[in-house]
Amino acid sequence: MKRIVILACQKANTVCTGAGCLKAFNQKTKTFARYSNEELELEAFFRCNGCGVWDDGMQEKLERLISLKPDAVHMGVCTKFKDGTRCPTIQRVADALSKTGAELVDGTH
Repeated sequence: MKRIVILACQKANTVCTGAGCLKAFNQKTKTFARYSNEELELEAFFRCNGCGVWDDGMQEKLERLISLKPDAVHMGVCTKFKDGTRCPTIQRVADALSKTGAELVDGTH
C-alpha cells in the first residue's frame, strides 16, 4: 500500500475546500492516476502555518509528517507562485520528506 501526503498552501483556505485534491486521490485521476493498480492511504493533508512562518508548530508538524513515513508527497498547484516557483516553506517540508525516501510529485489535480 502506498502512503500519500498532500501538501497545500494555507492561503488557499480562502477559496479551497480540498475537494479537488481529494476527488483526484479517491478516483485515482490526474497525478494520482500513476497508482491505478495500487492501494492508497492518505496519511495527511498538510497546510503550513503561513508564508515564511517556521516556528515550533511547523517543526512539530514536519516531525509528525516524517513519522508517517510516506511513500509519496504530492504538492498542490496552490503551492506554486504565479511565476512557477514553489513556496519556500512548502519546498522545505517537501525536501525534508524527500530525504526520508518519499517521492516528490508536482501536483494533485
